[in-house]
Amino acid sequence: MDRKAWIVVSICAILLALNLYYTGENAKKQREIELAEQKEQEALEAAKTPDEKLPSVTVEPRPDTEEIGTEESHEIATNASVFTLSNLEGGIVQNKLLEEKAVFGNGLITMNDLGLNRIGAITKISGESLEKGYYEIVEKSGESITFKSPIANNLVAHKTWTIVDGDSPGSPYRLQFKLRLENTTTGEISLNDVAIFNGSAAPTYEGERSNYLNFFWNENGDYDSETTGYFSSFFGADATEFRETFEESLLFTGVENQFFATIITPEKPYPATFRAILDEVDLPDSRGSKTVKAFNTYLTLPDESIPAGQSREYVFDIFMGAKNNALIRTLEGDKGHVMDYGFFAWISRPLNWTLNKLSNLFGGENNDWSWGWAIVVLTLIIRTFMWPLHAKSTRTMKRMSKLQPKIAALKEKYPDDPNKMNQEMMKLYRQFGVNPMGGCLPMLVQIPIFFGFYSMLQYAVELRNQPFLWWVEDLSQPDTVAYIMGLPLNILPILMAVTMVIQMQLTPKTGDKMQQRIFMLMPLIFFFFCYNFASALALYWTTQNIFSIGQTWLMQKLPEPELKTSKKAGKKSWAQKLADKAEEAQKRQAQGGGAKRLSQKQTKPKKPRGPKTGG
Repeated sequence: MDRKAWIVVSICAILLALNLYYTGENAKKQREIELAEQKEQEALEAAKTPDEKLPSVTVEPRPDTEEIGTEESHEIATNASVFTLSNLEGGIVQNKLLEEKAVFGNGLITMNDLGLNRIGAITKISGESLEKGYYEIVEKSGESITFKSPIANNLVAHKTWTIVDGDSPGSPYRLQFKLRLENTTTGEISLNDVAIFNGSAAPTYEGERSNYLNFFWNENGDYDSETTGYFSSFFGADATEFRETFEESLLFTGVENQFFATIITPEKPYPATFRAILDEVDLPDSRGSKTVKAFNTYLTLPDESIPAGQSREYVFDIFMGAKNNALIRTLEGDKGHVMDYGFFAWISRPLNWTLNKLSNLFGGENNDWSWGWAIVVLTLIIRTFMWPLHAKSTRTMKRMSKLQPKIAALKEKYPDDPNKMNQEMMKLYRQFGVNPMGGCLPMLVQIPIFFGFYSMLQYAVELRNQPFLWWVEDLSQPDTVAYIMGLPLNILPILMAVTMVIQMQLTPKTGDKMQQRIFMLMPLIFFFFCYNFASALALYWTTQNIFSIGQTWLMQKLPEPELKTSKKAGKKSWAQKLADKAEEAQKRQAQGGGAKRLSQKQTKPKKPRGPKTGG
């Protein structure tokens, strides 16, 4: 780079450093302001007179088991779930999904089993428990159970859990939670700061990445979410919790990992405070025996008071199940946003819908390889639709390869004038009707499809434990067949890279040597990108490579395209017209600058001579 370029780069680097520094300082100051406001609020609460204060909340230590009895577990089962509830906190301990095996067949998937509380436990929004002990079972049947117990703020809690009607969408994974709080005292009791435990999420196995963990909410139709990245910062102190009070009504809240979600939906939405904290838990041996990150979430009850002798009832819908795209989108309340595919959602959703339809065509659950064949056929369908574009691209690249001698001659003719060389190259392309971008179009079209497929596979719970070929045990996991010196040996990514190299060898060579070398790095880039990802992605890319090899071979059997002068050779494109105008302006400026300098030189006044002296 020249001196000017170095100066610009240096200035940019200094500005970036200053921006990063002041961003960190601002974040730190903002944290200090928030802490100061919180302390000020606490001081104001402490300074209130007894008449101004709300009824005191006494949090008593949990009595010994011998004094109050023993913990009991109770199950409510559907055809796809077994909900385990406990008389301790009167809430859901876990949900065992009968149709979802753990990774590589290690038991069944269980949800919320590593949470700090049972779902439905009554706490403060800070997480401090308001439960006093074990609940009494008031009523129980095969489809419902009711718990009753006094809680620490002098209310009596009645918790009823009931299976949702079987005709409702997602009913095998849903329970209705009815919470009735009764005030048996002679004074009014406020529910300010009272919350329920909203559920937890942890990885289903040791290899699941922590960035798949999310907590989410929908405020009056506006969906948003946060991941583990919220609790880490390059500048300032790391966040210890997420806590936000929403002025608009919360339609639903929840927490999720890669393939499973817990969604809490109030029957009557209300403004509330939602809180999430990051925790570390130890996975059981069946899931990898590893310390991983987990989320625990809390949701406040409506900010109201219960008069003496009265009660309030709050009803919630609890969904605990797989993030099956078709299933989630049938749930009421615009819950399709939970399937957050990101920027390429407009591609991912049709791909998921098509995969489901194709799998059913191949037998669905009755055919172990149905999902693998669905991926293969979907790839063939995509490539067939792209055939005309690929054929045109191949012919363009062949014609460009025939122009290489002429391009080489231009490089020799204008070795020190790259602008002129580029202009002549554009004229050459226009003369023979060749679009230099024509050969890149198939790749440009494939890239969004690839990333749409990638996004879809991140949450394609349908592919879990689905085998294919003779060595792929789970299409949602890498197809590892062995370990060599501790490194996994995955077959499909290797086949993908090999077929990609073969395809490139058959493709006509265009561009200079540097461009060709960069192009040859593509197999290596995709190899590392796919190696430890779901084998379904490598299967898709390998299939399309094999299709492309066959297509290229067939195209080579067709007559070679002739390099003819285009009928539109005399017409200039808008880019060429723009370049010509820029060149003319540059020439005028150069000529004008020379004439100006010459004029200045001619009219320059002579230096006055001093008086002559005799001698």
